Amino acid sequence: MQDPVMLGEDELSLVNALQIAPRASWSLLGGVLGADPVTVARRWQRLTRTGRAWATAYGSPVLMRQTCLALVAVTCQAGSLVRIAEALRDDPHAVTVEHTTGGCDLLVTVWTTGLPDLSRYLVARLGTLPGIAVTRTTVITNLYAEGSSWRLGVLDVPQQDRLRRTVPAVSGVEATVRPEDRPLVVRLGRDARTPYPELASAAGISPATARRRVSRLLSGGLLALRCELARAESYWTVSATLWINVPPGELAGTAAALAARPETRLVAAVAGSTNLVITVWLRGLADLQRLEATLTARWPYLSVVDRAVVLRHYKLMGRVLDESGRALRAVDMDIWRDPAPGGAVHDRQVRE
Repeated sequence: MQDPVMLGEDELSLVNALQIAPRASWSLLGGVLGADPVTVARRWQRLTRTGRAWATAYGSPVLMRQTCLALVAVTCQAGSLVRIAEALRDDPHAVTVEHTTGGCDLLVTVWTTGLPDLSRYLVARLGTLPGIAVTRTTVITNLYAEGSSWRLGVLDVPQQDRLRRTVPAVSGVEATVRPEDRPLVVRLGRDARTPYPELASAAGISPATARRRVSRLLSGGLLALRCELARAESYWTVSATLWINVPPGELAGTAAALAARPETRLVAAVAGSTNLVITVWLRGLADLQRLEATLTARWPYLSVVDRAVVLRHYKLMGRVLDESGRALRAVDMDIWRDPAPGGAVHDRQVRE
């Protein structure tokens, strides 16, 4: 295990810039950050080579709402946790795998094309793994925020505005990701900054066609680009998930307000024993109690039913991490693949 070394100001600024404009040119990034483009490129190469930062892509919340995203709490038999976590981290549908405190040993975010495939994954995959004692599944019914919208907030407003102006606006919502677009989405999941010639080679198309399809996915609101960093080296050293109940009539407004908070990584309405789940990154464990006090003071009707602190991320949105939270490798988030072991890619259409 590598000892965490806090990222420097220049590195944090670069990550923040790539959070806003993940495919920005080195020339633009250098201009915004006041550095030579070659220096900026080398800085990013060093961050990715050491696993301290990475850029990824996946279907946006628009696609997530069309498909099926679920939180699966896994209770493991004694001595089996590591083996199960290491088995799950190579599953394309288990996009995040966390070792947590609280009512379960592992919290797994499972993404499939729909409820039938979620059932298939739970039965044909999780149900066959030795050492799993109990699973409890909570389906996400709506997303108000997810990790691609989280920002470090170290750049000043003019820098942020200059980067935002280069990001293509969402001009309309596409119906779904087309089968011919899936190789592009999967390849961008490995590296959101993959050049168009490499994307074209992966999809068996021309670079011009690759550019046009990626632009359509972005303008259609179906593709989320995300720049991530090793949490322990970012001053946001604690990750926690809270299960919350609010009155149904207050759900949308409360969720939208929670999504605007700087520590919020995920805000999701769920169908389960609670109706809202949030994930936050905090600077220390004591901040968790302070956050709960702040939330209940702001919304007296809000009740925190349970909470879980992440002890270790085995996998974070398609990226396998080491014990220090650094990226080791990417696992393709091919949600269109049959979730049963050995399943092939299928052409099941995702509908609105």
